[in-house]
Amino acid sequence: MRTVFNYRQALREPKKVQQITEKYSLPFSIELIPAINFLVFMAITGVFLYFLHRVFPYLLEWTFLVFLIGIPLLLTSLMRKVQPDGKNIYLYLYDFAKYFFGMKLPKKRFCHDKKVEWLDDRKIEFRKCVKVVLKNERIKNADENDARQPVVNANGRRLGVLSHSDNIHSEAE
Repeated sequence: MRTVFNYRQALREPKKVQQITEKYSLPFSIELIPAINFLVFMAITGVFLYFLHRVFPYLLEWTFLVFLIGIPLLLTSLMRKVQPDGKNIYLYLYDFAKYFFGMKLPKKRFCHDKKVEWLDDRKIEFRKCVKVVLKNERIKNADENDARQPVVNANGRRLGVLSHSDNIHSEAE
């Protein structure tokens, strides 16, 4: 009988640091991502408090160290709990920024995952369809297959696919 192993739990275990140098190791392990988050938040908070202290010298005189450690700890614990759309917060922010700057700000419009170029045109011209006769070739449209489309009559009602009508190619001259 074959045994199936599930490595999902083992591979999702967070990376931890315990040994700092060859001779020195901590008695406990520290998760790597929250430690990096804490150091980054501590640097950002330190720079912010430094400039705040330069403007208002007596503002945080005795509580400077409490704010320097307390705010990064709070932000680090908050970052561990927040998972929008089930993703890591950094991947979510990267995807959101890519969407916002790549699609939302340029006001791109899509139809069936393809960019629509002509949607901003003020004047739309319709050309008369002409029957195309091709020898031993099928009609090639990039965005459609060769399935017949439903026909709409003058009243706007769908009549269904007419099997006796000929194919009409809209790009013909």
